[in-house]
Amino acid sequence: ISHDLRTPLTRLRLEAELSIADEGARQAVVSDIEQMEAVISQFMDYARTESGEAPMPTDLSALLSQIAERQNAVGHTLALEICELPGIKTRPKAITRALNNLIDNAWKYGASEVLLSATINAQEISLNIVDNGPGIPEKEIERLKRPFTRLENARSNASGTGLGLAIVERIARQHAGRLELKSSPDGGLLARLVLPLS
Repeated sequence: ISHDLRTPLTRLRLEAELSIADEGARQAVVSDIEQMEAVISQFMDYARTESGEAPMPTDLSALLSQIAERQNAVGHTLALEICELPGIKTRPKAITRALNNLIDNAWKYGASEVLLSATINAQEISLNIVDNGPGIPEKEIERLKRPFTRLENARSNASGTGLGLAIVERIARQHAGRLELKSSPDGGLLARLVLPLS
């Protein structure tokens, strides 16, 4: 499906860039094509979270630092607060995908500041993304973890497939962990990916 959809989209993009003379119209068409490609990528991420990557020893501190560096490189200043983390077995690409989904959500839905932190509690590691956006009503939290579900208020003032949190929830379960969404004490949303140490 990805190949069958992306091939004609690539042709459309090329045709738009070569044949649409008006700059504004051309950019609008290219923007629509990029949005369709992003939707395809979300579907593919959701489909592939169950397979493909074997667990391996992972340096979580290094992984979180790399995520912060990439976010900062694209102009999203991400504050990073991590303690010394033990190495654990994870699927590092899946964990990176999950954290990037949560960070992207924080930026997309109105945050002007985003913090990525990590803490160890009992036998668990908590990877926390805290934003200062509008947050999510408590009664909506479990529903929003389901596929193709979006919030119908100001926080959903952006395009998307409704798969981002479902992908994170699936990756958390794949690691025998969980996704928690809570109101941040200072306003905004606290998204927590909890992973067992063992």
